[in-house]
Amino acid sequence: MDRYVSDPIPIPPNREVFQRADLLFEAVDHSGASFEARVFFNDPEADEATPMDDEHGYAGSFVIFGHGGCAGDEGHCEIPEYPDDVDDLRFPHPLHPADKPVVVTEALRRLEGETFTVTVVPVLPGPDAPERSDVLFFERLEVLTYE
Repeated sequence: MDRYVSDPIPIPPNREVFQRADLLFEAVDHSGASFEARVFFNDPEADEATPMDDEHGYAGSFVIFGHGGCAGDEGHCEIPEYPDDVDDLRFPHPLHPADKPVVVTEALRRLEGETFTVTVVPVLPGPDAPERSDVLFFERLEVLTYE
């Protein structure tokens, strides 16, 4: 997708006492191009030109160093399924989706109300300015707080 806007997410009730808050993007695909994913709170219209500041709800970012697609033989880039075994010491396949945390402690504390939305804008370097691109794919977004 070239931009993600979440449904409203409840603000954690413990925002005054947690030590840290993360947004966890689970199973992010990194098989394509490299990109920066800019995260904004309560700004569903955010795009590649939106300033990355508190006033515009900027909460942080993560970067994907992509593989640029598959250049191998047929089946080369298919991710094998390994059985769940605690004794299996093999490294995961290089294209296994990645989990990407974004520390959003201060941005989450600044929020008012009961809910918030998350907008993610994936950008690639452009000749004159960053350009939005259809490179963002992930399975789940979770808010984690640590006391």
